Amino acid sequence: MIEGWIKFLKGVTEDLAKSRAKICGKCQEKAKGKILLFKDNELKEVEGYYCKKCSCPLSAKIREKGQKCPLNKW
Repeated sequence: MIEGWIKFLKGVTEDLAKSRAKICGKCQEKAKGKILLFKDNELKEVEGYYCKKCSCPLSAKIREKGQKCPLNKW
């Protein structure tokens, strides 16, 4: 997840992150976090959300190549 956070903080947005964000944005396991630490200016559909299955913040998770959806959606 560290790689994902670094890419998020640097403003790096890959095509992979965009396609994952579309999937996560529609997922029933997406939940709004209690605290919004960082704004995701590129991918609003996951801004401030985390995955209820793995508890990962989506803005970071979708940007790391080694991550997988716990529901096997990507």
